[in-house]
Amino acid sequence: MDDWQSAFTETEYDAVVLGTGMKECLISGLLSVEGKKVLHLDRNPYYGGDSASLQLKQFYAKFRGEGVEPDEAKLGKQRDYCVDLIPKFIMAGGKLVQVLVHTKVNDYMEFKTVSGAYVYRRGDIAQVPTTAGEAMQLMGMMEKTRAVQFFAWVNNYKPADPQTHSAGVFRKRTFDLTKITAQEFFKYWELEADTMEFVGHACALYTDDSFMTLPAAEVVARIQLYKDSFTAFNDMKSPFIYPLYGLGPFIYPLYGLGELPQAFARLAAVYGGLYMLRRPVDRVVFEDGVAVGVEAEGVVAKAKYVIGDPSYFPDNVRKTKKIIRAIAILDHALPGTNDCDSCQVIFPQRQVNRKNDIYLFSCSYNHHVAPPGKFLAFASTIVEGPTEGVTQKDIANRELGPALKLMQPFLDVFTDMYDYAEPLEDGVASKLVISKSYDPTSHFEGEISDVLDMYERITGKPLPLGQPK
Repeated sequence: MDDWQSAFTETEYDAVVLGTGMKECLISGLLSVEGKKVLHLDRNPYYGGDSASLQLKQFYAKFRGEGVEPDEAKLGKQRDYCVDLIPKFIMAGGKLVQVLVHTKVNDYMEFKTVSGAYVYRRGDIAQVPTTAGEAMQLMGMMEKTRAVQFFAWVNNYKPADPQTHSAGVFRKRTFDLTKITAQEFFKYWELEADTMEFVGHACALYTDDSFMTLPAAEVVARIQLYKDSFTAFNDMKSPFIYPLYGLGPFIYPLYGLGELPQAFARLAAVYGGLYMLRRPVDRVVFEDGVAVGVEAEGVVAKAKYVIGDPSYFPDNVRKTKKIIRAIAILDHALPGTNDCDSCQVIFPQRQVNRKNDIYLFSCSYNHHVAPPGKFLAFASTIVEGPTEGVTQKDIANRELGPALKLMQPFLDVFTDMYDYAEPLEDGVASKLVISKSYDPTSHFEGEISDVLDMYERITGKPLPLGQPK
């Protein structure tokens, strides 16, 4: 019996996890720290799954085919590249940082701040303001006065302190934000449409205008998270951070977001988690509708839970939409961003005549993902038009047009389209817990919420989170 077969059969695991994407590795690490027996499998020969970081040669092989070599004369040294398949910034005051602190994974990862956050507004790129002076560039005097009053109230608001719930002098009102919508809340402050859009998309980071019908309490909490992220670390110029690989004595110096799944994989291994790469599975084993393990080459690994990404369970997920991405190699910073070496640009839906926002992400040599003078830029959004009989390139040009225009000229550009899949049920009864696909945003807030929801469905309790250091 081979070693992998022995590992499959030697015990019943608390969880078998399929795929080594960021979400699956976080779950594996969290469960292992709690003393759970975890068997973690991946069909691929590398960690990271859809959230892997690839060397330039690997990246070209994936998107252009085996044998296609990058042009080093034009692009620079291949070894200086590490290209994230689905890059996302981490909000400095967000839940993912709290998970890093909770698990102490942050003790062996290094981070570097992102230089800027921008929004597309009235045909131009504008910095998301952090001061009254910067806000003046986005709005007139009267609107600035209303906006300053609005943000001052939001900054002071504390859900548990009724004294902070009152607003106004001449039109005094006490708010119960759980009982009014964001639209009603904004109406009180008489904010213009552009300001409401800016607050909802660039600060609260909603992907479309549906936030206007949500409880005002949810929207205010997200605005406060954005604001608090500026003070989570020293010298913050944007509310996001992005992993910068540290060189450990026994670690190959990989760069980019792929460090996250590997860091949590190492955490799981420290606590007894067992990992196997190049190990596909043939099926999930069910008994009376309950997942009890997985089978590979006739050998069954028994488990109390089976967990994984949607690609392992095509019959247990629904495909709800398509996401289109463009990945470009540039020799310049994005125009209008003050030559930022790293930044996010959000294109709110109304500004580009769409139903969904477009997200643009850029990073460079300062984050050790490209040679000096080179930049990586990624644009993504939800596909709104037809795809049948349309080339991927044409779909990208149609859906990502404003972002692609800002990214030009390209040294090279690639496109990718994939289905966004969600589990058919929560897995509490079936013991089959499936993550959602990665959304088109350029930040991790939606993804970490999915991880924490999965954790609670598996353990029956929320993860206790600490605060960023």
